[in-house]
Amino acid sequence: MAENTAVLESFLSCHVCSETFRDPVSLSCNHSFCSSCLQKFWEQTGNKNCPICKRRSSREDPFIDFSLNKLERKVVCEKHSEVPYWFCEDEQRAVCPVCEFSLHQSHKVVPIEEAVSELKEQLKSDLKSLQDKRNKHKQVEKTYDDVIQH
Repeated sequence: MAENTAVLESFLSCHVCSETFRDPVSLSCNHSFCSSCLQKFWEQTGNKNCPICKRRSSREDPFIDFSLNKLERKVVCEKHSEVPYWFCEDEQRAVCPVCEFSLHQSHKVVPIEEAVSELKEQLKSDLKSLQDKRNKHKQVEKTYDDVIQH
């Protein structure tokens, strides 16, 4: 699961500054960058090529990547622009390392992968319980239907 966090962090990182995206934009080659990083890169190089694949951008202005922006806002800590690595069991929410250190010291905090695994198991258990109840309800309903028929 640790590799999933690394993949997510890589997916949400600008390839110019290596930080979490700020106002992400995408080029026609589908590479994404912080808007300001890309503009600075273009100013420094004097051309409008992609910093990764070196393809010339087919547009004067890059596309604003709304989906990446939305994903980044949902996944990254709003206060510290960090990817959450911890799960606060007291507040039942994911927290970034800065939040964990400053705001959750007295709380029970576990690695997010562990919390996800436990929550998945709880969901499976809850689903099984609900399925059992549904099956019992269907049996009772059938019994009532049989009684009504006779």
